[in-house]
Amino acid sequence: MVAACKAIEDGDFAQARHHLNNLSVDGTHPGDVEQLRRLILQKEAEATKLSVNRIGLAFAVAILGYAVLSYKSPDAWGQIVWGLLAFLVLPILAGGLAGTSVANGTKPAKFWRAFGITSISAALYTLVGLSIARARMHSSDKSMDFAIYLVVAVIYGVTAGLIGGVAGTSLPAARKGS
Repeated sequence: MVAACKAIEDGDFAQARHHLNNLSVDGTHPGDVEQLRRLILQKEAEATKLSVNRIGLAFAVAILGYAVLSYKSPDAWGQIVWGLLAFLVLPILAGGLAGTSVANGTKPAKFWRAFGITSISAALYTLVGLSIARARMHSSDKSMDFAIYLVVAVIYGVTAGLIGGVAGTSLPAARKGS
């Protein structure tokens, strides 16, 4: 019973279920087993809710951050400041939040969660920024715009995603109360 409670406290629900099965086989009182099963379900639901909240927060941080960056052109920020914000600060913040949403996850799971959120956000920022800049130009030949937008968005997205993914695997996972 103590081992199952410890596993629940650590957020290791698979291990908690394993201990629960052992308790039911060992002849522990069915009422105690049922109470422990309900506790596991409750704590799992809380962990899932926290994970979803952190994913939403990570995406919101990225989108709001890129919205602030898009308020002024990169020249207004200065190329170095803009580059640091767009490719280092925002991916690290969003990737860190997204990576911590995977409690007891493997490093690859944390990496891909953080990579996905940061790369999609950076790619969207790039597509919107390029579209607005291109709309202001007075050129009639727009035949290659889609291909150029796609290539640049993928490059920016992958760059930000890699940085966010590394940040997501470098921070400890969310624990209860955090």
